[in-house]
Amino acid sequence: MDAAWCYLCRVDNEGTDPHVLWGLAFDDDLELLETSPDPMSPEMAGYLRFLCDELAMRYDETFTHGEAAMVIQGLLTDPASDGQRRTLIALGGDGTVEPLSYGEARTKIRRAIALRGLRSA
Repeated sequence: MDAAWCYLCRVDNEGTDPHVLWGLAFDDDLELLETSPDPMSPEMAGYLRFLCDELAMRYDETFTHGEAAMVIQGLLTDPASDGQRRTLIALGGDGTVEPLSYGEARTKIRRAIALRGLRSA
């Protein structure tokens, strides 16, 4: 896969724990975190920065933990990125990728690489 668009490459090379970028650290708790007035943790900031970069959105480092949680939930419902779509096709898709949200595409990619024993899952 070409590193210019490869979603796996972006996750592996981001510099943030892949566990965080795959949504394994926060996704189940995002609604619970919405009311937190605390500053973003470094992990939450890395996760939000990665999502903003992926979806060509402006990253705001001043968000509280709760504000970041709300923004992340919204971004996960945005359409899958081009890199995600191309990565799904490269992992064995037939050239068509049904309309997926960013979060759904990320989950499909993670499952596909786990089944293939690739390193980033």
